[in-house]
Amino acid sequence: MGLIAALALVAGWNTYKYPSGSGYDVRQHREYADLLIHHGEIPGPETRSEYYTPPVFYTLAGAATYIGEHVHPGDPHKLGQLLNWFVLLATAVVLWLLARELFPRRPWVQLSALAFFCFLPVVLRVGAMFHPEPLSMLLSAVALLLATRMLGRNEYGWHLAVATGVALGLGQLVRAFSLWTLAAVVLGFAVARAWRPLLVIVLATVVVTAPWYIRQTIKYGNPVFDRPTKQQAIWERRPARFYFGLGLPDVVTHPVRPHFLNEAIPTTYSEVWGDYFGVWRGSRERQSILGLLPTLLAVAGWLVLLVRSRRSPARLPVALLPGLGLVGYLYFTVGYPTPDGDVLKASYMLTTAPAWALAFGYAVDRLPGRWRLAAAALLAASALASLPFLLY
Repeated sequence: MGLIAALALVAGWNTYKYPSGSGYDVRQHREYADLLIHHGEIPGPETRSEYYTPPVFYTLAGAATYIGEHVHPGDPHKLGQLLNWFVLLATAVVLWLLARELFPRRPWVQLSALAFFCFLPVVLRVGAMFHPEPLSMLLSAVALLLATRMLGRNEYGWHLAVATGVALGLGQLVRAFSLWTLAAVVLGFAVARAWRPLLVIVLATVVVTAPWYIRQTIKYGNPVFDRPTKQQAIWERRPARFYFGLGLPDVVTHPVRPHFLNEAIPTTYSEVWGDYFGVWRGSRERQSILGLLPTLLAVAGWLVLLVRSRRSPARLPVALLPGLGLVGYLYFTVGYPTPDGDVLKASYMLTTAPAWALAFGYAVDRLPGRWRLAAAALLAASALASLPFLLY
């Protein structure tokens, strides 16, 4: 619980200090929430808004802003940021429960996963903003926990299946990027051949999401993401350097825009561990170096977990999610190229952060005893060195 307390302090400070008018697309997010809560309307494309984004976050953030207009009139949107502070803490608790569910006798996995999540820069940075992505992450984590309990305990009651479907559906009504979590859960139940609960989960998800997707299809023709793109084959929309460019040495020495523009690997890495788009404070160069070891451990842990989960359906949704998230992220960033590289935001994969945290914990747990202690000491030192960056 000490790690969650540390997260509460760091995230609470950021909520207090970070301007409510800063962050990714914050003007559009605030306008959406204000329009929805004051006029009961969802914005349209003529306003250059987030009209393609579902309304659940904006309903909650708008309600928080409405309260803020009465209790904090100088900056009412600050309560929308406060909402995300609660969301981050709730996600940490769900991750802790998920780690205990999957690895009940492995404290190293549990503590390492929670530490990774609590000190991951992209989580803390986006969690300080007026932004829907943290809520999508929380709902995805809840769905993973429910699915894992069903698969691990062979408890396939309809109420748990409905709850899982509702969590997955609500996640999609926050951000479409939670579709990756739905795919991971469906594949996990399919491998376990748990067809009846899978049917209930899918039906519950459809019931929750259908009104939104039907509305978007009728109004815009595309139920998920109605944005113009190039009229050419998807494999022709990006040059080779987008896929294979490493951004060296700038990814270490100058990990900020416009260096390695539209190169997927260094931009995404800098977004996870630093601040490529310049919406934060602190030493981005130091963060780029400090993120190397945790990244290698997380990737190695994910690959081993994926291989070893073939015979463990309970672990399969968590093991599949990072890979599905990468595939979905790649499809999105290739399918909708922009000259300024704006689509290469690691926040679009925030729903996968709990799964990556568990993969990291799994890797640390599998290190030999002395190596594990050495890695833990080094990672703890890295977290302390990162603290000035993590605090806005």
